[in-house]
This record gives sequence, structure tokens and C-alpha cells, in this order.
Amino acid sequence: MSYETTLFAHIAPRFTDRIEDIAVEALGHILSNSEAARSALEETVLLGGANVGPLDRVQTQVTAEEGGRPDLVAFDDIGDKRVLIEAKFWAGLTPNQPNQYLCQLPEGRPAALLFIAPAKRITMLWPKLHQRAKEEFELTAESVSKNLSSVAVNNESHRLLLTSWAALLDHLGTRVKSAGDTSAEADIQQLRGLTDRMDADAFLPWRPEDLGPEFARRVMGLITLIDDVVSSGIADNFLDTFKLKTAPRYEGYGRNIRIGGVVAWFGFILDGWAQHGSTPLWLLFTYSEYEQLQKSGLADTRVVKWRTKDGKFCIPIALPTAVEYDAVLDSVVASLKHIAERLKSTGPDTLEDEEREE
Repeated sequence: MSYETTLFAHIAPRFTDRIEDIAVEALGHILSNSEAARSALEETVLLGGANVGPLDRVQTQVTAEEGGRPDLVAFDDIGDKRVLIEAKFWAGLTPNQPNQYLCQLPEGRPAALLFIAPAKRITMLWPKLHQRAKEEFELTAESVSKNLSSVAVNNESHRLLLTSWAALLDHLGTRVKSAGDTSAEADIQQLRGLTDRMDADAFLPWRPEDLGPEFARRVMGLITLIDDVVSSGIADNFLDTFKLKTAPRYEGYGRNIRIGGVVAWFGFILDGWAQHGSTPLWLLFTYSEYEQLQKSGLADTRVVKWRTKDGKFCIPIALPTAVEYDAVLDSVVASLKHIAERLKSTGPDTLEDEEREE
């Protein structure tokens, strides 16, 4: 099962931009209703050095006298706060974080403040949390890993922790599955789908090497390639652009074309490249052409069923690597020609010959 295709991941971003709040409520629901999930949270915190014992209940948005309101609070059976949870995607830390939350941990009892963030943010977020906490607390026994970072605060009983959504939800999922809690398992899959989607859509900080001229030259080279492919296809009589207007897309560059009698858009789209990671080049078809894609056998793969935000069905076009430009051009032209032949073999050309000659 692909987490990105879960119903929750598909629906939630379409109706609200408060995804972080939705994720918090979903995690709170899971932890509140599943003993096995709470046990997995206990185990995660224990791996970070805080032996908080059994957690009895979990509550969202608990305001404290010390100031600050963590997203989730897990209580023990006598009502003491044992784990505070702050869920993040890509919003920055507030002035209260993490220090005012650390002040809420019960004195003399093992407790933890756990931050959850996208895996891609862990290496940047942990130094910020550590630096802020160091301004007011004595920190010792630091442990840093890709799945769980931890540091002792003032004493060995309190811990500041950071883990990723993926690591936490995977652990919760394994634990509830072993316990036979199918309801919680399904809920975790839905939440994992949402968090994976938010991770995939996130802003990635620029690296120095990304700002060099090479990246810009490669993107400009794609624009040249697309224009040359279309010109080659027209010369070879399997593409045409007759009466089709140029229609750039916000996420890339391309051309409207007619291929095998079917109108499509060919070019590079950054969101398809980012989500599927295989190629920047795509053929986009409207929903009205999907039946033709099915008849020609082009709708049999999973990727072609992926749709852009405006509902276009997408076919990836492979981009050869480590070869000269002529070989790249020939390969892409050959791929489009093969698609044109399959489309034309299952349906009439929509443009009459006499119209082409006008």
C-alpha cells in the first residue's frame, strides 16, 4: 500500500491548510483509543532515556500555568504529565519552544518533551532545540541519530527528544499490529499517508551546490530538448500542433501537442518529478482522453493514473543519462512515437487531413 494514496492524504489538503492541527488530532485519537499505541509511545520515550512507565490517557491542547500549550499531553494513572508532544511539519519554533514546555515536566519524576517532525527536517531542527534549551537548562548525555535524538535536561529524569513522523508511526504501527488492534492500524496508515504527503510537499533548504550555474543550465537544456522533440515529431508526422495554443504550466514548461490523434501536453513538470523521482518529462492527458489511454493499453501502469492538481493523467517519459544530446533527443522522440502509434491504432485521428492543409 502506498501511504501517499490514502484517502486521508488525498482529502485533507484539499479542504484546509491547517494540516498540522489535523495531524495532531489524528495522533491524539490514535493514542487515546489504543493501549498498544500508548505502549509504543512509552517505548519510544524509553529509548530516549526517560522511563515514564504506563501512560493512562492522552489529551490535546492542554494549557499550563507555566505558559505555552503543547499539542499533546500524555498522563499517567494519577494524572501527572509524563510526556509532552509537540508536532511539527515545516512551521518554525515559537518563543515558548522548547523551554516553557520543559518547565511543565513534573519535578522528581521521569518525563519527556517529544518533538515530532518530518525526517528531512531532523538534522536542522535538533541543533535549534538543543541550543535554545541550553540557554536555560543544563544538558547532558546527548544522543543523536536519524530516528531519535535525545538529551538529558538538568538531571537524568527529564529528556528532550526529537523523532520523525515516519519513525514514530512505523513503531506505533508495528506495535498495534502485533496486538491485533486493526482499527488503530488502519488509522495509523491513514495518518502516515498524510504525513508522507506533507513531507514530500515540503520546502527543502537550498544547498550551496544547488545555486551554481549547472542546475540552471540543466533546466534550460530541458526547455531546448522539449522544443526539439516537438519539432522532430512534427517532421516525422507523428506529432502536430495545428490550431493548438502554447499553454505553459505553473510547475514547468511544455507544449500542447496532438499525438496519435489525441491532444496532450508534453514537457517537464516539477511536482511529478518530485513525487515520483524517475524523470522530469511527462505527457499529460485530460480526463476525457482516459478511455483512449485504456484502449491503447497505456493506462495499465500505476504512474499514469497519478493526476496533477488540475486532474491531468500523466505518463512518464524516460530521460536517458550519461549520453550525448543527440542520443537523448532520439530516445525521447522514439518514446513519443511509440505512444503515438499505440494511440492511433485504437482510435481515429481527430483532425481531418483536409483541415491540416488549410
